[in-house]
Formats: sequence, C-alpha cells, structure tokens
Amino acid sequence: MEDVTNTDYKSRTLTSTDGRTIIYFDGKLHSWDEPALKYAKELKKKDEYYIYGFQYTKDEWLEARRDRNGVPPEKNPQVTSRF
Repeated sequence: MEDVTNTDYKSRTLTSTDGRTIIYFDGKLHSWDEPALKYAKELKKKDEYYIYGFQYTKDEWLEARRDRNGVPPEKNPQVTSRF
C-alpha cells in the first residue's frame, strides 16, 4: 500500500494495489469529506462511510456531516424558530 500522509499527522490516506482507498484519522476509519473506504470500479462494491470508526449508510453520513458543527440542537440558532 502506498502511504500518503496529510498535513495533519493523525490523518492518513492509504491506497492499495487493487485500487482501494482507505482514510484513517487517529487510527480509525474516518472521513467527513468523502467515503472513508472507496473501492475501485472493477471490484463492483459500494463505498463505505465511517465517522470515528463507526460505519454509516450514505444517508446517515450525509445527515451527520450536515450537523457536524458540534452545537447541541437546543443551542443551535438554526433549529429554534422565532415567532
């Protein structure tokens, strides 16, 4: 596997000889920007989405990604409506 290290020392992207791309953060599969485990088209497998080592479906990952600012819903000004 070829190791491509990002500027953040905890983040790593590995590319295997069969075309898989694996993104790690702090030793766990994790990526906010793209699938953490991407397969080559020849393997005919779906990409896998992980956040801090936990696997999500694409829809769950998109929802978590949208809400990643870390503010609880009750304190988020976008969630509370004003009358």
